[in-house]
Amino acid sequence: MNRYIGVCGCICSDCRVFQKSCDGCYDIEGKPVWLPDVDMKICDFYDCCVNEKKFSHCGECEDIPCDKFWKNKHPEWSEKQHKRIVIERVKMLVEIESKT
Repeated sequence: MNRYIGVCGCICSDCRVFQKSCDGCYDIEGKPVWLPDVDMKICDFYDCCVNEKKFSHCGECEDIPCDKFWKNKHPEWSEKQHKRIVIERVKMLVEIESKT
């Protein structure tokens, strides 16, 4: 399977529900299955990036990494893990953008 990368740099294709109950943020317009768990109606990354700024991914934004990257921490991750993951996602998105 090819890697499917969401607007925020998450690798959707690595997720256990990808192509079972979720086809990735673009196809489901930012409404993944986990939204009710975090009391949201639309992913804040998708809403900001695609709906508001009309970008295809966060790597196109000059504010990367914005507060959303730092505030959206998985509860099971340590601060160190979270920081590493944010840095990796930002790097990947910026590299994607530089190739276009």
